[in-house]
Amino acid sequence: MNKLLVLSFLATLGACSSKQGEVVADGAENYERYCAGCHNPGPGHGGTMMLAEKGAPVPSLIGRKDLDYDYLHSVVRQGLIEMPPFRPTELSDAEIKQIYDHIMAQKLPANAAEHSKSKNR
Repeated sequence: MNKLLVLSFLATLGACSSKQGEVVADGAENYERYCAGCHNPGPGHGGTMMLAEKGAPVPSLIGRKDLDYDYLHSVVRQGLIEMPPFRPTELSDAEIKQIYDHIMAQKLPANAAEHSKSKNR
């Protein structure tokens, strides 16, 4: 009886494993979850607004082509000014790379580019 109970318990644990049928977020989903609130183009995004005030040619992450992966990785891990650090249990190195690839594949929306140009005049 005890063996049957133990075996059924182990079978239940195996069926509940998060690896089976797990949906893994990609770079776009993780960007939206962890980055977009502060770093999307346009007003209302704290990180973007701070970089715009400092005169950055492209203040948002989206549309940047000068962003170095090692720098992004370091900022994500260490934090910077108001941005908190993210632990490897929150974002793995592979997920950071996927976010970076997503950022680099995006183009700055036209209205955000015009807004950025008008701020720098």
